Amino acid sequence: MKKGKLILIALIFCVLVIVTSLLSGNNPRRWTTQVVPASEALASKGPSNDGERKDDRPVELSFEVLKKWTYVEGKTPIPDFIRAFDGKSVYMTGYMMPLNSVKNIRSFVFVPSLFGCCYGQPPAVNHIVLVNMTEGKTSKYFENTIRVRGRFHCGEEKLDGELLSLYRIDADEVVAK
Repeated sequence: MKKGKLILIALIFCVLVIVTSLLSGNNPRRWTTQVVPASEALASKGPSNDGERKDDRPVELSFEVLKKWTYVEGKTPIPDFIRAFDGKSVYMTGYMMPLNSVKNIRSFVFVPSLFGCCYGQPPAVNHIVLVNMTEGKTSKYFENTIRVRGRFHCGEEKLDGELLSLYRIDADEVVAK
């Protein structure tokens, strides 16, 4: 039954993506993300004496970095090159998939492209980010590319034994790119 629920959720998600994209007239050929290896992004700001970054300016984190490994629930730990971003201020570029509203959005699924999930298989859990707006903030709906800035967290987050996410961002800002 669990597998059936996941397949149904994935199919609904893909239908929403296709309908939203068709209605908005997006051109999938212009969708891109920039690849910045975690080691380069964190090293670019330089560590202080205690191993932490010198400042809290956000570093770029790409979906390409997050997707560089294969996740098997309960068997594969999150790689160190991704854990290096845990608790850090980051910014990412991608697309918004609201969970329940298109006004005063408090949380949404953040994906690298709108068509990527629908040809063959739903996106893997390590190909998406759950975004929660920080206290008192909301976002409007953006149908095109957005940039999200906030605090990145990684690790299995479960509800009633079901995996909800591997990656999360507590977002301070969501803007059109």
